[in-house]
Amino acid sequence: MNTHLFLQGPHGPFFRRLGRALARRGDTVIRVNCCGGDVVDWPWPHTRLFRKKATVWSAWIARLMDEKQVTDLHVFGDWRPLHREAVLLAKVRGIRVWAYEEGYLRPDYITMEQGGVNGLSSLPDTREGMAELAVRCTDLPEARKVGNPQTVKTWRAIAHYAGTIFLWPLFRHFQTHRPQSASREVWGWFLRVLSRSARRKRSAQALRAAYRAHAPYFLFPLQLDADSQVRRYSPYSGMKEAIACVLSSFARSAPADTHIIIRNHPLDNGLIDYAGFIVSFAVACGISERVHFIEGGKAHQMMDKSLGVVVLNSTIGISALRQSKPVYCVGTSIYAMPGLAVNSAEMPLDAFWVNPREPEAAAIADFERVLKVHALVNGNFYTQEGVSTAIDGILYRLRGKAR
Repeated sequence: MNTHLFLQGPHGPFFRRLGRALARRGDTVIRVNCCGGDVVDWPWPHTRLFRKKATVWSAWIARLMDEKQVTDLHVFGDWRPLHREAVLLAKVRGIRVWAYEEGYLRPDYITMEQGGVNGLSSLPDTREGMAELAVRCTDLPEARKVGNPQTVKTWRAIAHYAGTIFLWPLFRHFQTHRPQSASREVWGWFLRVLSRSARRKRSAQALRAAYRAHAPYFLFPLQLDADSQVRRYSPYSGMKEAIACVLSSFARSAPADTHIIIRNHPLDNGLIDYAGFIVSFAVACGISERVHFIEGGKAHQMMDKSLGVVVLNSTIGISALRQSKPVYCVGTSIYAMPGLAVNSAEMPLDAFWVNPREPEAAAIADFERVLKVHALVNGNFYTQEGVSTAIDGILYRLRGKAR
């Protein structure tokens, strides 16, 4: 039997339910709670508290791995400082590392890779390598439709951060991996809830204005400023710098009749005034009439009518590829390779505005096939049906098979 060590998971009880399923089949399960939000997500059983300073984390977690003879480590986001140290220590000991994230393909999937995800993924990084692996992916299961509801996800996050705030006295040394404190983020979300109606109205007006212009346009969907994909796997310090670089390139090189729609992330906490920054920077570039910032709207509809999509490395880029849209990645991405998305290795962004290159259907099919067999599990982290489906798939994979 195996011994599974769980660190921080997705907001909500997903890891707790997975741990319960593993315990039922006879495996040993250990969960380490590092903050109040972790306690809310997994209060008991099989839990231990880490309440010390981060400087002693490495020695503490290594001792736990050795004492309990851990065979499998489970983390949501392999880039968080505490997770990163634990992952490296696990690999030294030959412990299998299972990294989870929101699905590369959405909805109906979660990401589960052995070793690491995103920039640390072990998936092939060349067109040839992807095609070779795709040929061997013969067992392609049919996915159940389980969705990925944003409302449930939002409330899970609020509960987690409320726990972090109210149980802070028990975890005085905990430092979040995010650039803002939990209390500041909750306050930002609260203000956004209050302003939701007004923001939706402004966004609808901006989108109508963009469509009424009957001008060809590119879509630039923003990512969360705290996203590790922005801070670790892109050349930018944050989303404001990325916006400035993309808009300055657009001003320099995009055809004069083209527009750009910038869509905010639906889970943005509102602590950065993107609307004000974008308006100011667009005016300074002399392109204010061609730049449209919106807070909502259906991304797939915007992509469908666009000339192409510019992303840092968001999974929305994969959605655009599946719609056969040209995609440019300004950051490091698992799907930036010949036949799929374009990056600076193939052409500068300045050239993409003039000549957006469409992806190849065969490359998309190979990529999707490899993802479904080696990196994805059908299900989600939040709904009853989605969690049950995902846990079934994870247990299947942990038995040494790909599902």
